[in-house]
Amino acid sequence: MSKYFFATLTYLIANPLDDWVDQNKNVIKEKIKSVSFKIRLESGIDSKEYKILNGQIVIGERKQFRFEMGPRTVVSDGTLWKSYDDRTDQIFIQNPDNKLEKALFSWVKVKKLKTLPVQNKPDGSYKIKLIGNNNDVRAYINSDTNVLDSILISTRDGFGSKIFNISISVTDSVILDIGTKSSELFDLR
Repeated sequence: MSKYFFATLTYLIANPLDDWVDQNKNVIKEKIKSVSFKIRLESGIDSKEYKILNGQIVIGERKQFRFEMGPRTVVSDGTLWKSYDDRTDQIFIQNPDNKLEKALFSWVKVKKLKTLPVQNKPDGSYKIKLIGNNNDVRAYINSDTNVLDSILISTRDGFGSKIFNISISVTDSVILDIGTKSSELFDLR
């Protein structure tokens, strides 16, 4: 009985992630919002080998989004996806990836964010259990300022990512234009 009581109590007590969601709920509830970040990608072979990329995700209505990370950009008008890589100057048109689309739009619902199972860890992080995700996802929140400092994602095969310099804001539009006038276009539908 006491085991169930403490488990229930743990989920009922607010955690810093809930506080962060409350602090940012006005932005999260907006029709068009943006999150900017840096991401450090480590290879599973040698953790000393890594890349740091700039990223931005702009989420709009009716499944519209723009996702930029390093040289790649993916946009959706809600029905089609276009992917562009500025290193090759190529645009690929494809049908939406429903799994990725669901992941992108999951963070824009306050209620859903507040129901994520969160576990306080001894290192000061908060382990977030994402359904169907075998990755170890941990959020680090500055307890003095309630700022989301970073998110660490570790995979079972040793690959890791650190998302940091996270900034969430309201924006006025989702820019769906990608590529250049000379970009090669490939329709994969």
